[in-house]
Amino acid sequence: MDQSEVAMIQLDFESATPVYKQIVEQVLLAVKRGELRPGERLPTERELAASLQVARGTVKKAYKELADHNLIESIQGSGSYVYDDRSVPDAEARRQALAGIDALLDRLERWEMDEAEIAALFRLSLAKRSSAGRLVRAALVDCNPESLQLFKRQLQYIPALRTSAFQIDTVLMEDDPGKLLEGFDLVLTTATHYERLAACLRPHGISPVAVDVSPARDTIVDLSTLDRDKPIGILCRSNKFANLVLEQLELFAGAKGPVPLCFDDDPEKALRFIRRFRTVLVSPDLPLLSDESARPEIDRFLAGGGTILPFDYRIDRGSLIHVECLVDERVRAKAGQPSVTVP
Repeated sequence: MDQSEVAMIQLDFESATPVYKQIVEQVLLAVKRGELRPGERLPTERELAASLQVARGTVKKAYKELADHNLIESIQGSGSYVYDDRSVPDAEARRQALAGIDALLDRLERWEMDEAEIAALFRLSLAKRSSAGRLVRAALVDCNPESLQLFKRQLQYIPALRTSAFQIDTVLMEDDPGKLLEGFDLVLTTATHYERLAACLRPHGISPVAVDVSPARDTIVDLSTLDRDKPIGILCRSNKFANLVLEQLELFAGAKGPVPLCFDDDPEKALRFIRRFRTVLVSPDLPLLSDESARPEIDRFLAGGGTILPFDYRIDRGSLIHVECLVDERVRAKAGQPSVTVP
């Protein structure tokens, strides 16, 4: 953000909206419009405070709110940057990365590098090469089918991992949940459901693993920059996913009160619902979006100025890395290999 972009931040000191909130909203709009690009450096707190003629503490509070929602990141000694989740490899990028590592591993072996050297750098690839017949099975447990589908898709890139999805109510109401989850090497659930699931599975000697989840950066930006004066609807498969979207709408868009809701089990009903709104929030894997018979109607809605916003919900990077390590540990155990301590 250079001085010309700083000048684009216009503060209204007579507005009822706190100044720090105005800074947050205008940074969000700049990201939305592409004026601030992922990875771009922001002015320091001191620089921005001087340019806007506000107290440094006001800028500090604005930056903290942006950082708390993963919209910017602060790097000690370097500054604050627009968060770039494209720099965090997604499933496809990671899949390609693993293929490239395999090719490089062949070359390193031809150079007669010993296994210890290779293992230190390419532990996951070595696990993939030695995991034939030693697949790791993970049970994913959450409260709604939309999130479970998103998590399954996100974890597809991990070598040797096979996932199955379970709604938490099914597990909690099962007479013998230990038998239901028998044969799974890992049970993964969200931090929200961890305590209840852990209490249910403890008598059966099963310890679930909690993962942190949150909306994707683009989803947060979309929600934060919604036009709140235009009608918004939610199209999904379950009430619980709708409640999740509503919570985030209130948090990031300040939306209060009920938001109209429709389930996609009847395509004709869903299309009639869409026509009533300017913006419709949906799960990315909503079957209606891939229904060819619905495509002309959806195209007309978009051509008329309507917006369909996928609500992308994902496992955080730190939790993904933790799951990778657990999978590698299980693969090595199945192969009779010692565990590896990650520095």
